[in-house]
Amino acid sequence: MIEALLEDHQVARLLTSIEGIGTTTAARLVAELDDPARFRSPEALASYIGLVPALKHSGKQTPKRAGLSPIGKAALRRALWMPTVHAVHASPWLRVFYEGLRARGKPGKVALIAAMRKLMVAIWTVAKQRRTWSPSPPQETTA
Repeated sequence: MIEALLEDHQVARLLTSIEGIGTTTAARLVAELDDPARFRSPEALASYIGLVPALKHSGKQTPKRAGLSPIGKAALRRALWMPTVHAVHASPWLRVFYEGLRARGKPGKVALIAAMRKLMVAIWTVAKQRRTWSPSPPQETTA
């Protein structure tokens, strides 16, 4: 049933071209966001969902970064957790990003949240360009 409805929705059909985004996740994104391209930038979409760091202010101390902001769509963040885990394992471009963060000492959950935000950029890009997802290959660095 969901698959038949998604075939009629252009953005939902295109979202399933991103590794990790299946029909259920695409349906959830369309239901929650309508069209992700309606946001002016991928940063605005990440902020709407709540994939932005919070600030911790206390008196005269220097502001510190805290965890994720409690503002945003927590249910959508929860719904994107397993698709992000799958995408990190199945998608070479996201795996390289995730493993690079882990190699620099980031904890697993922090790297996964960063990968989720990267996945949100892919979702916004697909919706904005109205084309299937084709990531650019990782750039080789020569040192």
